[in-house]
Amino acid sequence: MKVTVVIADSCSSAGVATALEAFESANILHQAKTQKKARIFDVETASLDGKPVQSQGGLALAPEKKLSEVDRTDLILVPGFLFKVLSLLPNLTGILPWLSKHYAQKATIASMCTGSFLIAEAGLLDAKLATTHWYFASEFKRRYPSVKLSEQHTVTEDQGIICSGGATAANDMLLHLIRKFVSNELASECSKKMLVDTGRTNQTPYIMQSFRRNHEDLNVKRVQVWLDDNIMSMIAFEDVAKDFGFGARNFTRRFKTATEMTPTEYLQNLRIEKAKYLLETTKHSVSKITYEVGYQDTSSFSKLFKDRVNISPCDYRKKFHLPTK
Repeated sequence: MKVTVVIADSCSSAGVATALEAFESANILHQAKTQKKARIFDVETASLDGKPVQSQGGLALAPEKKLSEVDRTDLILVPGFLFKVLSLLPNLTGILPWLSKHYAQKATIASMCTGSFLIAEAGLLDAKLATTHWYFASEFKRRYPSVKLSEQHTVTEDQGIICSGGATAANDMLLHLIRKFVSNELASECSKKMLVDTGRTNQTPYIMQSFRRNHEDLNVKRVQVWLDDNIMSMIAFEDVAKDFGFGARNFTRRFKTATEMTPTEYLQNLRIEKAKYLLETTKHSVSKITYEVGYQDTSSFSKLFKDRVNISPCDYRKKFHLPTK
């Protein structure tokens, strides 16, 4: 099958290289197993004007052709653009009609990381399930409200458009493509030979909750600072509202307007992030951490943690604990 990898200025060179190497590995392993010279994936790279581009890290990437020279293709890969995608979108509009044209010709389109912004910008994700890097999920939802974004997923597929989450989730997507277009067996062999884990479906454990503070409500900011300092305390928001001069209903309304969370959601997220930090950096027991983040019952806290982070506190520690010197 014909595969076209789109490259553009400031795209992720790692994403492009990972795709090229994954498809080449699949070709080599398939040839070795079948003893046939035929290649499954015929891969080409193309830029808008056919000229070399400079990737995000400064590496120059030379395409094989320009997009207009691609008559037909079966699979299009759009790389991610790391942390500059929003400022780059105006420079990428020339790619959008080409994506729409080939999608109309039944090409499958797969995006890595923030490459989903480019597909959404073309209108191809409207009313479809998608994912993107969790860090950009809020902006994605604001910009493309008609897309059914599920930032928890590492890979989504809907009507011929496949999206992946953060950078390393591209590996999950590439294995998904090999599995989809060839076989489970070849995807499994590629996984083992390339030392890439399989089975990841959720990027929730990697999500770092942000706490909006760049707003203009100074009284709400005072409450946020107080919550930072009193995370271990038993907190009743009726008392907090009174202590800071709010009426109860007015407090909830203003707090949510300023932070985009209810006070209860904000406090839970604050405590979960604190617990994640302690699990990563200390050897404290889960019971001790439960107390340090303001909960009394370890079992209830562990259930809340798993509901919010998608893995248990113990499994989170195994995955992210920083080694001590």
